Amino acid sequence: MRYLTPIFIAEVICFIAAVAIIWKDKQAFGKVITCYLAIALVTEEAAAYLAIRGIHNLWLFNIYIVFEISAILYGLYHCIKKYTNPQSIFIIGLGTIVLTYIFFLITQPFTNLNTITISVMSVIFTLYCLYYYYLLLKDENFIEIKTHPEFWWVTGVLFYYFGSTMSNIFDGLFTVKIIGFVTLRLLIYFLLNLILYSFWLYSFICRMKQQKLQS
Repeated sequence: MRYLTPIFIAEVICFIAAVAIIWKDKQAFGKVITCYLAIALVTEEAAAYLAIRGIHNLWLFNIYIVFEISAILYGLYHCIKKYTNPQSIFIIGLGTIVLTYIFFLITQPFTNLNTITISVMSVIFTLYCLYYYYLLLKDENFIEIKTHPEFWWVTGVLFYYFGSTMSNIFDGLFTVKIIGFVTLRLLIYFLLNLILYSFWLYSFICRMKQQKLQS
């Protein structure tokens, strides 16, 4: 199948791990992230299917962004709230993203990719990740980083969205073709997704070890 991409394979592995490990978790975080991975899988395959048949598919990603914003914001809130009450900064961040999305809807057709919201949310997610690290460093309680699931989940988010931000800023530098139709930008996109899902998979494994210790 031409639309069986490396990203899809990584998503499938991560989704299976999520269903097996964190779906049954008592915390809502596990179910939210598992559902998000399912939506990402369906979107990835649907978009590839449409592209192969020459059908416009950017509108599909504009719908998907709504689920992405919701899931990542919830996940970051879940991780940060263990150290402080982040409600005010998350309201500001969500409000900024929503206003940006509304601005896109007013100024551009829905068939265009909502790049402005993608850029804004990537910056906001990156800042929240850095804030998480700051709170983690300030915390006096000892944690084992290598087996701390929240740390690795946030690290995956940071790599992906910081990398996406840099890729958007220097977009003009990444149009060179590496192999055939594969541009440097596409290669970076593949790598960022593989990094994201690898870190998430490891965080799920860490959570499984936690569950065994707590049982």
